Amino acid sequence: MKKIFLFLLSLMLLWSPVLSYAGPKEEYEEAYLLYIAAGASTAAYSRRVGELATQYLKQDGWQIDHYVQPQGHTGIRFLVAKKDLETNVPLYVLAIVGTESNGDIKANLKFDKVYFAGSSDEEFSTNAAKQNVPNSEPKVHRGFYEFVQAGPSATLRNAQQTPFSLPNLLLTDSRSKIYLTGHSLGGAAATLTGARLISMGIRPEQIRVITFGAPAVGNAAFAAKFEPLLPLTRVVNSGDPVTGILQTLVGGYKQFGQEIKWTTPSTVNDPHLLIGYLDSAIKNYYDKRHQAAAAGIQLPTQVVAKRANHGRVYIAPLQNNLPASLTADFWYMNEALYDEYRQTIPDYTLSKESTSTPWREAATTSGCQWAIISEVNAMRVKQERNTYYITISQTVYNVATGSVVDTTIFSTGTYNLTPLEAFIHASKGMNSLQHTWLRDTTIHESSKNQVYANQL
Repeated sequence: MKKIFLFLLSLMLLWSPVLSYAGPKEEYEEAYLLYIAAGASTAAYSRRVGELATQYLKQDGWQIDHYVQPQGHTGIRFLVAKKDLETNVPLYVLAIVGTESNGDIKANLKFDKVYFAGSSDEEFSTNAAKQNVPNSEPKVHRGFYEFVQAGPSATLRNAQQTPFSLPNLLLTDSRSKIYLTGHSLGGAAATLTGARLISMGIRPEQIRVITFGAPAVGNAAFAAKFEPLLPLTRVVNSGDPVTGILQTLVGGYKQFGQEIKWTTPSTVNDPHLLIGYLDSAIKNYYDKRHQAAAAGIQLPTQVVAKRANHGRVYIAPLQNNLPASLTADFWYMNEALYDEYRQTIPDYTLSKESTSTPWREAATTSGCQWAIISEVNAMRVKQERNTYYITISQTVYNVATGSVVDTTIFSTGTYNLTPLEAFIHASKGMNSLQHTWLRDTTIHESSKNQVYANQL
C-alpha cells in the first residue's frame, strides 16, 4: 500500500494554469475549478454533508474513491475524484479531509515545528527527528506533518473497488492532471503534500493546490523556499480566524501563495465552516458564468442524462416566496434549478424572465406539451439563528388541457447546510423524479398528485 500511495501522490498531479486571468472566460474557468475543489473538499468528509457532496459529484459524472485509515489509526484520509473531459484528458482531484475526529484535534494542537527536508519518505522521517535545527531552515507544524506522514496506511473504504493508481496513465500521457485540495486541516495537509512532492523531484508545473480556510503550515524559511515553487491558491472567507491563528497565538508561522478573499454568507454563523466556503464557491461560479455569458463567451453545454423524449417542456421562472433575509440567495437558487432541469429534461424551453404573458400562452407559442411551474418558500425555525426549512414545490401541467399531471414538494432543513445548499439538495431530490411523470403522462392522461418530503 505504501508504494501505491507514493505513486498516487507523486504521479497524480496537474499542471498549474497561469494565475493572471485575461477575461471573463478565464475567470469562469477558474471559478469552476474553485467550485469543484470546494465540492470535493466537502465530499472528503464522512458525515452527512460529505455523503451528499459525493452523491452529487457522481451524478455530475465524477468517479469517486475514498481512502480511510484502518480502525484505530489516525492520520490523513482523502478521496480521489476523476472525470473524463471532452478533450479526452481526464481531470483528477485529490481532496483531503479536515478536522472531524479527536485524533485530528490532537494533530492541530501539536504546533511545535519539525525540520522539513528530504527527497523520500524515509529522508523526511529522519530529518523531522533531528533536534536543534535553526529557524533559518524550513520547518513545519508537527501535527500536520504527522497527519500527512500517515498516508501510506490509508486504504480504500470500499474493499470491492480496485486501489486507485495512475502510474501507467500519467507516464504515457503527461496531459493528465490532478488538484490537491482541502478545508482547514485538509488544506494544510494539501499544501504540505504539494511541498513534499516538489522536494521529491516533481516539477512544480505539475502541481496545483487549492485550500479553503487553511492555517499556515510552516515558518518563514519554509514559505520563502516554496512560494516560488508551489502553485498555491488560498481561499479565505471574511472573518475566518483559523487562517491566522498560528501566527497570532504561537508565532513563527507564515502564510504564502495567492490569496482569494470571499465574503462569508450572512446565513453562516461561523466563518470557518466548510458549508460557508462551499456556498461562496457556488455563488462565485454562477456570478462568473453569468458574466462570461453576458460577454458572449461560448460556455460548455451540460450533458443531459440519456432519457426518452416525451415532449417539449416549458419551464417557467422560479416563483419567489422567500423572506427578505434570503432575497440575495434567490437568483442563485433559480440558476441552480435551471441547471437541474437541463440535466434531467431532454427537450425544454427556459423562460429566463418573468413576463406578463400567461404561462399557458407562452408554452403554447413555444410548442411545448408540458409546463413546469415551481416556487420556493422558507420557514424560519424559531429561537434558532439562521435556521430555515427550504421548500420547493413543483406543478406540472398538460399545456393543451391546462390540467395538472404531477405535483411534487421537497423540503430540507438548514441545520448543517446553507439555504442555497439546502435548496440545491431539495431540487436534486425533486428532479430525480422527473422521469416518472414524463413516462406516465405518455401512457395515460389523468391528474395525480405526488408529495415527497425530504428532511436532512
